[in-house]
Amino acid sequence: MDYIRIEGVLILPARVDGSPDVFQCPCFTLVKPSWVPDDNARHCELCSTKFTQLKRRHHCRMCGAVRCGKCCNEKIPLPQLGIEDAERVCDSCRTVTELVTKSRSSIETYLTDSAKGLASFAKHDKHLKKLIELGGMQALITLASTDNSNVLSHVVSGLQSLSTHTVLHRYLADAGAIKAICKILSTVGDSNEQIALDGISSLKTFCSVANLKAKALSDGGMQPVLNLCWSRNDSVVIMSVHTLSQIADNTNTHPAIFDSKMNIVPRLLQLSSCSDEQENINAENCLLRVLESNPNNPQILCNMACLLANLATNSEDQASLQGMMFVACQKLPSAEANTELLCHLTRALANFAIYKINLSYLINYVVDIIRYGLKSSTVPVQSQSMRLLLSLLVASPARMASLLISEGGTTFFTQLGQLNGLMDAPTDFTGQRCSCHSQTIVAGERWTRHCGDTITQTN
Repeated sequence: MDYIRIEGVLILPARVDGSPDVFQCPCFTLVKPSWVPDDNARHCELCSTKFTQLKRRHHCRMCGAVRCGKCCNEKIPLPQLGIEDAERVCDSCRTVTELVTKSRSSIETYLTDSAKGLASFAKHDKHLKKLIELGGMQALITLASTDNSNVLSHVVSGLQSLSTHTVLHRYLADAGAIKAICKILSTVGDSNEQIALDGISSLKTFCSVANLKAKALSDGGMQPVLNLCWSRNDSVVIMSVHTLSQIADNTNTHPAIFDSKMNIVPRLLQLSSCSDEQENINAENCLLRVLESNPNNPQILCNMACLLANLATNSEDQASLQGMMFVACQKLPSAEANTELLCHLTRALANFAIYKINLSYLINYVVDIIRYGLKSSTVPVQSQSMRLLLSLLVASPARMASLLISEGGTTFFTQLGQLNGLMDAPTDFTGQRCSCHSQTIVAGERWTRHCGDTITQTN
């Protein structure tokens, strides 16, 4: 296993002998460390005592380093190494080792001490090295199997802290952290606000990482999010909806989102202060009502716009999303003062513009797209607007040329000239000697997508 670096400190993560998923296999055994040869140690690195015939060398069983008798005097059972008898552990490793050993106990006070101590270490960078190298991360995950809410609160707090370190995401996921978080949320629900917030925040982190999103869903991340969308705690709901918008980026999740018994849409209707007394309201109409509303909390509208942008990538949803696309166009002027909302709206419209069914309507809003999107001072808003305009330009060159010249030619062509690889893309498709107009359009669409990818890597 390779070293990782956190805050400039090199760390060699503990390795499990066998499956790394300790949530499924809680009685894990760590790979034993290699011992530093006696001849390579002339003094104790902890106290600088020089080794002699009287000052003997002792190996720490947890880290393999050579220490003096004073600094390696404690003996602790090491079930995490497959050693039930008490063995020597140095002062540097002692605290974390004791906590990991206690995590194997059946005594609840020991389990609480272990979870509390490991969570505290996870919050401080200076303690992370030993926590990660000695199996503290794995111990935290195994502690999620208990039903003690006090233990679970420390576990989810510690995992949330660890999830803030990007370099640990893959290690956490492989070790079963997502499963552990889902289990905790299913056990506690929203009865403890801090547990719910820490848990849903951690899931949001995993769902926002492109190469871990599928892992988060396969490990059960969808259901706790849907459940917590119905929480009575507004903070939990907002965080859950934000997480759901990340999940919805995967089009395979759309049926589960809209067809689940825990459907979020009626809850969104309540949050936006819309009446939910109507009968037979389908999911699309509910979402439309939310987008048309002006909820007291603007973050709700931002989350809905983000969800719409993700849904707009699915070709099968285009007909049912038409009404929401219309509202998104009409909201551009009022969103000018809310940068996050404007970014989500322009991203949604750019995704809608991928499909020909939407182009004839979107072109009617080119003036607003240029005024509030392309001329925005926010780069992501400019980028999404550029994607949208390029799609429209390919679809209707004459009309778009006229609109661009009259409304925003300078801005558009300046940004167009700044696209990386601009000359490579047209060369690729013009050199194909297309035999008919339809082939030229297809090639042009590929160029548009190329330019869109150059601007932004996300739809």
